[in-house]
Amino acid sequence: MTKLQDAYEAMKNPPPERLARIEYRNQFYLIGAYVFAGTFLIYHGFWYIIPIFLFSSFISYAQGMTSYKKYQVIKQFVPEEKPEEFENEISPTRKRSKIINYVYGRHVSWGLAGTSVVLALFVIDPTQSRWMLMLLYPFVMLSTYFALYFGIMYWIALPIYRSKMKNEKGGKNGKSKR
Repeated sequence: MTKLQDAYEAMKNPPPERLARIEYRNQFYLIGAYVFAGTFLIYHGFWYIIPIFLFSSFISYAQGMTSYKKYQVIKQFVPEEKPEEFENEISPTRKRSKIINYVYGRHVSWGLAGTSVVLALFVIDPTQSRWMLMLLYPFVMLSTYFALYFGIMYWIALPIYRSKMKNEKGGKNGKSKR
């Protein structure tokens, strides 16, 4: 198979625990959106929105909790991933994310998100028009984040990951260090 066919297969068959995680997180993000919209409308005098606001928030909460229970059940049946198998992952972005998270930990993406926001503030001239800033800030933040995360962090993490896997397999003497 070519790399394009591999990527197509990876997008066509996402892991079930990933889909369940996206589903329950989506419901909780919806609650936040309902709270924001409801607060905005109530502040502007649309007090009759309160029952709809409460109803939609409770429905999203119930669906989110159901989705979270489904996610927990799926996670119980899915075996834990072995770090040795990360390079065999079909999806290139998932493979890179797993390697980066294995080497640096799970919170590296938050640090890079903050770094990309700060870099965007320093790079973009704030005296430009409002419409230009509305387009430039998200573009610069996202492109900086992806360049740092999937480019530089992966470039640094891959040799560290490979040396850890080599050391776990036995190193120079062929003996396991476990």
